[in-house]
Amino acid sequence: MKNQNKNIYRALLILSFIGLNLLIVFAIGQIMTYLNTGADKSKMLNLALKSERVYKPHLIWSDTLNPSRPLEKPTQKRVAQDYLNAWYVREVALATNEFKGIDDYYTASARQKVEHLLKQNINALTRIEGTSLNHNLELEFYSADGQFISFKDFGVQEAQRIFSENNLLLQHTTTASYRVIMLLEDGFWRIRQLVRIPQQDSIVPKKQVVKKELPDPIKAINYYPQQNPWDTFGTDFQPAVIQTDFKKIKDLQFNTIRIFVGYEDFGKAEVTPEKLSKLKKLMDLADAEDLQVIVTLFDFYGDYSVIDWSSTFKHSRAVVNALKAHPALLAWDLKNEPNLDFESRDKDLVLFWLKNHLAYLKSLDPATLLTIGWSDSASASLLLDDVDLVSFHSYQDFASFTTSYKELKAQTNKPLMLQEFGLPTYSGIWNPLGADAEEQAEYYNEFLTFAKAEQLHYALWTLYDFKEIPTAVVGRLPWRKAKQKHFGLIDGNGEAKPALSIVKDIQD
Repeated sequence: MKNQNKNIYRALLILSFIGLNLLIVFAIGQIMTYLNTGADKSKMLNLALKSERVYKPHLIWSDTLNPSRPLEKPTQKRVAQDYLNAWYVREVALATNEFKGIDDYYTASARQKVEHLLKQNINALTRIEGTSLNHNLELEFYSADGQFISFKDFGVQEAQRIFSENNLLLQHTTTASYRVIMLLEDGFWRIRQLVRIPQQDSIVPKKQVVKKELPDPIKAINYYPQQNPWDTFGTDFQPAVIQTDFKKIKDLQFNTIRIFVGYEDFGKAEVTPEKLSKLKKLMDLADAEDLQVIVTLFDFYGDYSVIDWSSTFKHSRAVVNALKAHPALLAWDLKNEPNLDFESRDKDLVLFWLKNHLAYLKSLDPATLLTIGWSDSASASLLLDDVDLVSFHSYQDFASFTTSYKELKAQTNKPLMLQEFGLPTYSGIWNPLGADAEEQAEYYNEFLTFAKAEQLHYALWTLYDFKEIPTAVVGRLPWRKAKQKHFGLIDGNGEAKPALSIVKDIQD
């Protein structure tokens, strides 16, 4: 009897365990069913639009005068956001050939036109990746009941990449103007009509712009503080340390520094005011030491997708407008080593972004020099007509460098800049045949003597050895990190390497 009771208890425990697991599985199934079928995908897109704005063209109301009823500030904001959302869901629909979100931002008659275009694209196996970059709204009419609004949208810059069966047919930019009618329905301002209208010719006379002059030559160094490399503007930002570093740099006869703005670090499209404040402070410190600054606008960015352009252009606008009048600013270096993204992100797309972004920078700040920090001299022959200074990096030996340099020089009359070069003084378990401090000194003697004779602009990598290298910079491989720690003219203990005196003597 005792054994029988034990068996009953065991059976009950086993059944309870099985029952509990079945309940858990059932509950998980119900949750997954709700997530997959209970939530409408267009509403999910709508929530995404509200939680994090991923589409951020520059938009202004240039005229809001209205005889019928004042256009209130909250309404201006709501109309503008729903208008941008309508553009966004249309761009997503054309890129994916799906109809998500169209119902929320277009009235029934307007939806028919969008859906007709989508059906044509689907049948032709065509899709369009596109974006708008700016909107200049001029109010025409706002009804007394607050349910109807009409406005013009002037000079909209649009970028598109058109694909047929996933093969790129065309990529281009256009400028267009539109007349827009929107209705307030179910809490949304929906587009009722979006009609293209003729462009208005600008009669504003163009101002004569004088480009900034290059130092003769640029003698620069790529700069990070020793204690926080690749994090110049982080929580450990110390103006006193940077000021001391700039005095050292000036004493070494450099006249320029190159610095880096991390795209994500600075807040991407929504550039953090605190970061901008630190950047301005660094510029002030450079100016106090009579150092000019090359600002690299995009580091650790690798998307380039057309739908992301509005975010990257907004990032540039914030940084450029904050610094373009600063006396220490010499050049905008658009992107650090973009050619390394050719394979993973498509060369045509990367070049499309670069070319149009350079044009945008020129429109924001026509006086400041433009360049791109290519990782090699072969890529530096790209977009020659769009830059003022042709910059490239080289970590080759001297003989290989001179050959590639002469090949590039033969292709352009524009000034060239060896924007990164250097030799690490690391020889150890991960690189037993690495160079020592004397070899680094000889390396700089060869390169700088050549640069002086050629009047070649240059920027060394870098002032300091670093104790730690972030994984995001070179990955986790220890032999790559070990080399990256030892490029400096000053070692980790603050002692000058032999190369330091060589650099100073040649530059003097």
